[in-house]
Amino acid sequence: MTQTVLALFRERRDAEAAVRALRTAHFDSAKVAIGQAGDARGVPRHGRIAFVGVIGGTVACALVGVLIGLVAGGLVPMAHAWLPGGWFVPFMFGLAGAGTGAVAGLLMSQSIADRGAYYYDDEVRAGRTLVHVEADPAEVETARRILLEQGAFDASPIDAPIRKAS
Repeated sequence: MTQTVLALFRERRDAEAAVRALRTAHFDSAKVAIGQAGDARGVPRHGRIAFVGVIGGTVACALVGVLIGLVAGGLVPMAHAWLPGGWFVPFMFGLAGAGTGAVAGLLMSQSIADRGAYYYDDEVRAGRTLVHVEADPAEVETARRILLEQGAFDASPIDAPIRKAS
């Protein structure tokens, strides 16, 4: 089982020097990678996650609010009206549900998102260079020390190895 260490560099040449130092220290070349932002246009992944959460929460809770409003307003056959107001009741319940759902959807989408990934994604989009090292648990601190000595402003082990999306 390997552990992943990610490091951020302000300059690409410093990152390349760190990769050379890791290879000199006998880290496997196949387990050391360097990356930099390519085309950083578009909405970041976390922006799309938040957007989907807000839209999903708004639509779902608005529908629930309208259904409750239909029953509460007595607009469903065989249901006694709890609140006077006719069609205004489901409209207001729908609006209240939509507002509540938007906030709930945003909070839920951000709570399930990988916050650590946002940090690295934002840094790479800002022009920093990322070095990714997979090392045995006994070598993690050595890799981190080498990366920091070579000019990394952040070098941290992460809990799980990064896997390519399939």
